[in-house]
Amino acid sequence: MQVDRVLQQGRLQQGTARISQLFQPGSVAIVGASQKGGFATEILTNIKKWDFAGEVFAVNPRYMQIAGAPCYPSLKAIPHPVGLAMIAIPSKAIPEVLEDCEAAGVRAIQIISSGFAEQAGDGASKQRWLMDWAARTGIPVVGPNCFGLMNAANRLIAVPLDFHTMKAGGISSILQSGTLVYSLIVPLLARGIGIGRAVTVGNEACLDVADFIDYFVDDEDTRVITSYCEQIRRPLEFIKACERAADKGKPIVMIKIGRSEKARQAALAHTGSLVGSDVAIDAVLKRLGVIRVDTVDDLIETAVALSSTKRPRGRRVAFASFSGTAASILSDVAASYGIEFPPLPEPAKARLEAVFPEFGNVGNPLDLTAQGGYDTQIIDESLSTLATCGAYDMVIWGRGFPSRLDMSSALGQALKQAASSAPEVVFPILSLAGGHFYTSLDPKDTMVEPKGDFDGMPFLQGLAPGLKALSALIGYAEFQRGRKPGDRLSAHRGRRSASYSEALRIMREAKDSVLTEREGKRLLALYGIPVTREALATRADEAARIAQMLNFPVVMKIESAEIVHKTDVGGVVLNIPSAEKAAEAFEKIIASVRSHSPEAKIAGVVVQEMAKSGPEIMLGATFDPQFGPVVAFGLGGIWVEALRDVQVLLPRFDAADVQAAMGRLRGASVLRGARGGGKTDLDGLADCIVKFGTLCTDLADEIDEIDINPIILSANGTGLTAVDCLITKKKIK
Repeated sequence: MQVDRVLQQGRLQQGTARISQLFQPGSVAIVGASQKGGFATEILTNIKKWDFAGEVFAVNPRYMQIAGAPCYPSLKAIPHPVGLAMIAIPSKAIPEVLEDCEAAGVRAIQIISSGFAEQAGDGASKQRWLMDWAARTGIPVVGPNCFGLMNAANRLIAVPLDFHTMKAGGISSILQSGTLVYSLIVPLLARGIGIGRAVTVGNEACLDVADFIDYFVDDEDTRVITSYCEQIRRPLEFIKACERAADKGKPIVMIKIGRSEKARQAALAHTGSLVGSDVAIDAVLKRLGVIRVDTVDDLIETAVALSSTKRPRGRRVAFASFSGTAASILSDVAASYGIEFPPLPEPAKARLEAVFPEFGNVGNPLDLTAQGGYDTQIIDESLSTLATCGAYDMVIWGRGFPSRLDMSSALGQALKQAASSAPEVVFPILSLAGGHFYTSLDPKDTMVEPKGDFDGMPFLQGLAPGLKALSALIGYAEFQRGRKPGDRLSAHRGRRSASYSEALRIMREAKDSVLTEREGKRLLALYGIPVTREALATRADEAARIAQMLNFPVVMKIESAEIVHKTDVGGVVLNIPSAEKAAEAFEKIIASVRSHSPEAKIAGVVVQEMAKSGPEIMLGATFDPQFGPVVAFGLGGIWVEALRDVQVLLPRFDAADVQAAMGRLRGASVLRGARGGGKTDLDGLADCIVKFGTLCTDLADEIDEIDINPIILSANGTGLTAVDCLITKKKIK
């Protein structure tokens, strides 16, 4: 194990060193720059404008100089070593230029050009050739079909977009969209928040999002990793990179598209990427602590919140503002974003009532009233009380618009004093409206102390994005506190349990693509999941004899691999009270099935003990080709479609994980015995779901879909029974 760790660390260091050549080159050559303009020329102009410390060259046989940079006919003609070559020429000409790169000893390459896997025709073969070339030479290649890269620290602004300002900072980005370079970075810079490194990866032919996450994990200047991601090409490497980020306490905030079929098709057209199952990806990201957002505004605000140096200890939040409107709006909408405001403790409430005006309303959220803006005692007491009463982990100060805060003002001084008195409390500033920070042209304003952050917490803009960001901050702190030593998703891949060999035999012996209910239950029983007692009858008298042995009432079901929905063809009879009725039910079922499906092959009729009534649970799994099984459970039976109240888990998980997921069900109270209902065996259910997860992990390469509906929980509080099971085999390709 120690040798493996050393080898893994060596590979990581080698990968980090290779990618460093992209962001920290001694010189840059722009292949395809022209005096006529274009992407390549804009990249060259920006590199020159921002005073990149290294040498800059253009490559074009038609010119001697472009935008003040010396121009050479080829890379081999440049009389200096080239650290980074950025290529923006027609794709058909790229192989020749890459051969020049190899001959000239270029250390890193980014290909801006399109015309590869995202394009029909020979695009895919061009990309395969590029991948083979990069693997053979060992030269790191970013792209193709991308937009450039940036490193604010050394002023390497190698993108075809101009910025009005530039500041180095701790938010780094991995983007599969060139447009987002501007959409993400300009608002950050406008607020005085610095950026770290940004790279657009395009088709990810050679280097992908996992490589750059690994790199940013080891980059001391990066505090938060942001990403716009269309596909995850190497699932295991992605998982390992995200686990390393979690180990270092570096949050990853990601827009991962693919929630809809249209988005998946758009991703395919954009970069030639295939987008996997969104349910699986969502479960993976949650397990890894990656914060998934849906919009650029959410990406910005969440990255800003997580770039803070502080983490809340819990979920207890207080809100204070001079605005009653703000307090009212927050009370209405905060819960939908996962933010709740516990009431003020009585001593704190009494302390505030002593200084508030008679028309004031003391509570949480707290409205200091307009008078509070002029009465320093109200400001001081309010913030001090919220900070030190011990009831809150976070105190949000609300502002009406996104302006900077004068820290020498009464409010600024009160905030500083409150934060100093309670260093464990997080103090975010949230404006109700979004937009750029207000910048005054009045020379008098140079006398104040404008701040873009406070106590390690940058200001947040916009009510909805800000609340989502703070919820993510709280959630990430919980994720880090809840991480279990050694519980790494990457470590479980490929592991099998002691039941695997027998389970595989059962699967392989099943003759049809859909296992019969009895075959499926054999698998469940093998993994310790309780199932109904049952036997197959091929004659009416045999059905009567089996029913007599099982105790009444019984249920009878048709067994045919060609009939999945048994009730649709009259293939199920419930509550059979006697042997005579069992014989009648046999004849009735056979006649009905033959009438509805005359071509179906009938193996017989299963006679099954009838589980006693109780709460019903649905338990199932789908199998993603990249990430394997995704387990879902919720209230079952008739409630599956009606409520759609389901929790999703990614194996492997333990009983504590299942219990936590149960608590998130909207119908959790049903399981706990709400409204006079009996309590159910939740410990037994958790154990059952854990065993089911092991089954799914073992047979991930064999099963396409599995559904147990229902599992009936005993009404007496002990035990459960899996009543019905449907398992579909993977299709052999």
